[in-house]
Amino acid sequence: MQASYYVSAIVAVLSFSIWNIAESANAVTAGSCNNTASGFCNDFTGSSYKAANVERSCNKQKLTFLAGACPTEKRVGSCVMYKGKNSESYYRYYTSFPGFGIKPKGGVAAEAEKQCAKMKGQWVPN
Repeated sequence: MQASYYVSAIVAVLSFSIWNIAESANAVTAGSCNNTASGFCNDFTGSSYKAANVERSCNKQKLTFLAGACPTEKRVGSCVMYKGKNSESYYRYYTSFPGFGIKPKGGVAAEAEKQCAKMKGQWVPN
């Protein structure tokens, strides 16, 4: 089971990398893919993202589409992917990460940061 959330996480991030995305601090989110049970959510704020594309990708992955940004409540940190490039996005982690009742050694934030590093993102604690 633990491997399945890693696969879902990587698929979610990589499936959007083929679209051009631009990010700024004041960007409007085209949509997000949320997985409450596993404690992660992806924000897609780039100007070239279209809500329909984000929604379609969320549905393919059996994630919940959010028309706005990922929730901030109980968030432990974020992984910025492709920072400064036109494919920048945010991978959000929550206290329930990694889900499935798993209690990561070192805590949730440490496990999320480790996954972020594997994906070559930049970790930003909450």
